[in-house]
Amino acid sequence: MKRVLIGVLTAGLALAAVAAPARCQDKKVSFSLNAGVQTNVWNGSSFDQAVFTLDGRVGIALGKAFEVSPEFMYVFNYGSYFEESGGSLLYPGIMLNYKPGKFFVGLGIVLPWAFFEGENETGNIAPKINVGYKFGKLQVTAYMITWTEEGLDFLDVNWVGLTLGYRF
Repeated sequence: MKRVLIGVLTAGLALAAVAAPARCQDKKVSFSLNAGVQTNVWNGSSFDQAVFTLDGRVGIALGKAFEVSPEFMYVFNYGSYFEESGGSLLYPGIMLNYKPGKFFVGLGIVLPWAFFEGENETGNIAPKINVGYKFGKLQVTAYMITWTEEGLDFLDVNWVGLTLGYRF
């Protein structure tokens, strides 16, 4: 199942990347590069570590007020949350955003994919929510990702972040 989801997410991102230049001229597709910071929110240890993130997003318009947004986020030095050195996380995902004017709010899924000490492992599909504001070519986005691993209750392990991006 995880491999199928990874394949679908990769195909969606590739399709969006290929389609974006052609559709950007009529404003039905947008692309943004974003940099930000992410931290943990869980019982007993919240907001005590911060790591940097980079992500790319494609926004494909679905009518006037909605867009589907394939995205790919890279989290640096993920191991620092667990007092280890190194490690990184990839979050391929897809969001459905409602965008009345310059504000937007969205809900979607991401697949946590951890890389550490030469190994890699995927987690369970995780829900993601975001809210943001676009001003000119810039956008700011706040988000929360909730992990849904075995043995965890909903909202036990959360990641929150803030990004600043440039829209092409």
